Amino acid sequence: MIKFYRTYIKAGLCFAGFLFYMQASAQYIVSGEVLDVNYVFNDVNVELLNGRSKRQLQLSPSGQFRTTLQWNQTYYFKFRKTGYVSKVIEFSTVLPTGVQPSSIEPYHMPVRLFRTFDGVDTVFFKNPIAIIRYDEELGDFEHDMDYSLKVRYRIDKMRKTGEEKRIEKPLAQKTKPVRKEPPKGLKEDVKQVSSNNATENDELAPNFEEVSGLPILKDDYEEGETIEEFDLQGRKVKRHVFVINEKRRVFLSVKHNWGGHYYFIDEADIGYRCISRDMYDFFLMNYRNKIKNNK
Repeated sequence: MIKFYRTYIKAGLCFAGFLFYMQASAQYIVSGEVLDVNYVFNDVNVELLNGRSKRQLQLSPSGQFRTTLQWNQTYYFKFRKTGYVSKVIEFSTVLPTGVQPSSIEPYHMPVRLFRTFDGVDTVFFKNPIAIIRYDEELGDFEHDMDYSLKVRYRIDKMRKTGEEKRIEKPLAQKTKPVRKEPPKGLKEDVKQVSSNNATENDELAPNFEEVSGLPILKDDYEEGETIEEFDLQGRKVKRHVFVINEKRRVFLSVKHNWGGHYYFIDEADIGYRCISRDMYDFFLMNYRNKIKNNK
C-alpha cells in the first residue's frame, strides 16, 4: 500500500512538472526590424527588460531581430544608437480571461529611429513612446492609439516650435541646388516649388504622407468617415479618415500604375505600416459599423 501511494505521488509530481514545463515553454514570438539608420546596424543596441531581468537582442546584418516573451508579463524594448534618439516600447502580453494564446499570431515590430537634435528632451524619451497590448475589438495585439497619438503630438509640437534642431543639416538642405544668375540679356524661367515637394523638414517627418508627397492631414475632421483621393506621380491614393467620439484612425489604399496595390494603417509612433488587404477590409468594415451604432 505504501509503495502504491509513493508511485501515485511520484506520477502526480511528474504530471505537475510536465504542466509547469508546458506553461513555461509556451512563449509568444515577437520579431522586428530597425529602420531609418542608413543601414548601419553595428552600433544599434537593443535591450529587452522584464522586471529586474535584462537581455541583449542580436540584430541580423539587415537590422532584424527575433525573441520570445512569456505570457501575462510586461516587457520593455529599448533601442539605442549613437547620434539617434533612444526609444522605449512597452509590450504587455497579458490576455483577457478566456483568450487562448494559441489564437494570437506572432507580432512584427518595425522601429524607426531618428537623429538627435539640439534641445532634445531626453527625459521625455526615457518613457515608452508606444504601448502594445491586447485589443479586444481586433482580437490581437495592437498599439494603444490614444497613447501613441499623444506622444506624436508632443514630438510634432517640439518640431514646430524649433525645439528639435538637428545636429546635422537636413538632407534636403544639403542637396538644395545653388541658384545661378542667368547671363545678361536672358530671362530666367523661374518655377514655383510645389508645397508637395521636399522641404528641409522632410527627413525628420515620421509619417507616410510627408515623405511620399501626400498632403498632410487636416487639423479637424467631421465625425464619421471622410474619404480623400489623390492622384500622385505614378500612383493613386485613397485615404480613409475615421473620427469616432473625437478619436481618429487613418488608413491608406495606394495603387501604383504598374499594378501594385498596397494598404496601410496609421501606427502614430512609427508612421504608416503596411497591412494585408484582408486586414484593411476588416478595419474599414469595423469602423463603419461603429459609426452606424453611434448614430
